[in-house]
Amino acid sequence: MKISYKRELDHNYLILEQKDFQNNYQAGMLVKNRIAGLLECTLSRMDKDAAFCYEITSRQNLRLVLERKRLNASQLEGLLEELLRTAGSCEEFLLDTRALLLNPDYIYLDPDTWEFSFCLFPFYEGDMGSGLLELAEYLLDRLDREDPGAVALGYEFYRMAGEENTSLEQILARWKEGKRAEEKPHGAEAEEVRSEEPGVQAAAQTEAVREEPPFHGEKGGTTFLKKSAGLVLRSENPAYPSMEITGEQFLIGKKKDAVDGFIKARGISRLHGKISKEGGVYYLTDLNSTNGTFLNGGRLEVNEKARIRSGDQVGFADVKYVVDLSGEVLYNKDEREDVAC
Repeated sequence: MKISYKRELDHNYLILEQKDFQNNYQAGMLVKNRIAGLLECTLSRMDKDAAFCYEITSRQNLRLVLERKRLNASQLEGLLEELLRTAGSCEEFLLDTRALLLNPDYIYLDPDTWEFSFCLFPFYEGDMGSGLLELAEYLLDRLDREDPGAVALGYEFYRMAGEENTSLEQILARWKEGKRAEEKPHGAEAEEVRSEEPGVQAAAQTEAVREEPPFHGEKGGTTFLKKSAGLVLRSENPAYPSMEITGEQFLIGKKKDAVDGFIKARGISRLHGKISKEGGVYYLTDLNSTNGTFLNGGRLEVNEKARIRSGDQVGFADVKYVVDLSGEVLYNKDEREDVAC
């Protein structure tokens, strides 16, 4: 299974390719129907091969969203509820749920509504038990440890996923029955459940403390010069502040509570682009943006990662910056709170 991404006009697609394609019932049902809970899919033939094109416009994958956020009980329950409904939709259309890709890279959601969509690849023959357990383990590391309900639900899902000879339908049906039978614990009872779960207390104690996103900006008042430990994006328009990037990952967009670099401008997507640092080298990545991420005038493909150097021009929609690795950044002490993300 070859994976790529494609942009066509105002639409973005996840592409999964199948060699020596032979049409079957599942592929036909997936392409010909709008199935609740599944990403909409079209099929493109290339000689003996085929490309399944999944519509991901205005959506982000779960892994990217959870780089900055932690799952609360409501969000985790919403994920499991949608997974249950999607399993029901698959059953209605006689589709094999083992073809669902449960890797967080292929679980998509609307960052504002937390409405989930799943990817079903008709030729995927994974181990459902392993897929569910890996998903449960991934979610455990991204729970909001201050939410007892999230901790209790996350560990219950992990416990059920780890049982032998399990299936998606069985796990979700049992979870649903348990949800009906009793309310999730609250208050002191919830705290007791949290403390008794194996590994929870240790995990809570070792949870990394997330630092506040670095300040960036210059906006009137008294301006100061300081040394920067990383990269600076110097704005070409005084209406938008410059950005100081000091961490390994720096998300840029207009969803203020989900990004490190906030740009309030028309055409900016909620999660628009990312600056990452790998082995001392900086990269620019487009995050499925609607209006594009640009490097020296060239538009990056969806999820394309390109190396950036000092002096390069980068753009998010129509907002442009120049990459500066000189180690100096201007900031405004008086306006700091107004422009920080």
